[in-house]
Amino acid sequence: MNLDKTVKLIRYIGGIPKSLYVNFRLLPFSQAIKLPIIVSRKTKLRSLSGKAHLKKIKTGIVRIGFGGTDMMDYSYERTILKITGDIYFNGKTKIGVGARIMVSGKLTLGDNFDITGNAMIICAKEISIGNNTMIAWQSILMDSDQHSIFDATAKRINEDKPIFIGDNVWIGAKSFILKGAKIPNGSIVGANSTISKSFNTQKSIIVGNPAKIIKENIQWNH
Repeated sequence: MNLDKTVKLIRYIGGIPKSLYVNFRLLPFSQAIKLPIIVSRKTKLRSLSGKAHLKKIKTGIVRIGFGGTDMMDYSYERTILKITGDIYFNGKTKIGVGARIMVSGKLTLGDNFDITGNAMIICAKEISIGNNTMIAWQSILMDSDQHSIFDATAKRINEDKPIFIGDNVWIGAKSFILKGAKIPNGSIVGANSTISKSFNTQKSIIVGNPAKIIKENIQWNH
């Protein structure tokens, strides 16, 4: 066994106590006993009063706190998990070292979902992400402003709005995907872009702040 595999095995073994806790806290017993969710010992568990829902029950199909970019230092980075709402895993899921997942609403993650280091998802209402979608480091998805704003009549004027991301989407590093955003199938969001509205053209490259389509009919490899 080479050094990388040995280190990985040690990390998986070290995460057994937290993996057991997360599975039996979020899942029914009949599913939890199969340990479909594997959690790194470096994962900070803020709150687990919500529920997880899995389309497939297979040991380790969801991995939290493992993997990321070569720029991440596993010794110092912490993944943060706070689930007070509902999170739906529709298949294989990788939540990398240093990622932050906070769910008080409904978060749906498609099959072969991958989010890497220091990226963040804050779901207060609803965020739906399709299959084969990748979110690069330091990106933020947020369907809420986190603080309420009221007009002179005390009516709230910044309601939470859902985010919908299609299949085969690549979100580049340091991007902001904000409430009301819709990203269609096959799209690429360029690094350091801000998306706060609906786009409908599939297989396009979307970049900038404010974001716009700069290329159509593209393909990319996961």
